[in-house]
Amino acid sequence: MTLLDQLTDSGQIWSGQNWQNTHIEAGPSQYAELDAVLPGGGWPLGAVTEILYRHPGQGELRLLLPYLAQQSRNAPGWQLWFNPPFRPHGPGLAHWGLNLSRVLVGHSPRPDDLLWCLDKALTTGGSQAILAWVSRLDKAPMRRLQLAAEQSRVAVFLLRPERYKADASIAALRLHLSAQSATRVRIDVLKRRAGWPVTHLLLKLPTYTLPHHD
Repeated sequence: MTLLDQLTDSGQIWSGQNWQNTHIEAGPSQYAELDAVLPGGGWPLGAVTEILYRHPGQGELRLLLPYLAQQSRNAPGWQLWFNPPFRPHGPGLAHWGLNLSRVLVGHSPRPDDLLWCLDKALTTGGSQAILAWVSRLDKAPMRRLQLAAEQSRVAVFLLRPERYKADASIAALRLHLSAQSATRVRIDVLKRRAGWPVTHLLLKLPTYTLPHHD
């Protein structure tokens, strides 16, 4: 196998004719229409995903909850939520099937402190998934975060205002989300490994899902 083949198989480079054959480790989002356009068929593991939105509460958390609920029930370790804009509602999250005993919520308003928390959560092990609501994040801290994520095999989700949409980012996956109705969102895939952007994907989000017993 040539060096070019190795880099292509690992997802570090890609071409339009072979992106679907590139191996990227991922966890299913539980939305078939979304998984169909995500390399690896789901949320990338060991990588940073950015989700951009106009206002908090556009469906960005509901988009992630099926995956987070599955992880909380089946994966070892802790699920860490940093700086949620609203106080998480325990009974509501339990309705989604989230195992609340595996979820830790933290607040770190200073960017340097938040970055330190994220870095430690990734490098010390014990995390199954990480969410952080952040605004500005410079290129150097983002690179550090991406490198730490690669070593951990953990999915890291950064939820950010859409005013950062035009900023350069080394995140493996970038999505822009906008609410179309109470149960439907439009998703534009701004950036994905081994693939071109995808626009105007309409996705129906359930209001809740009953707990699973698996």
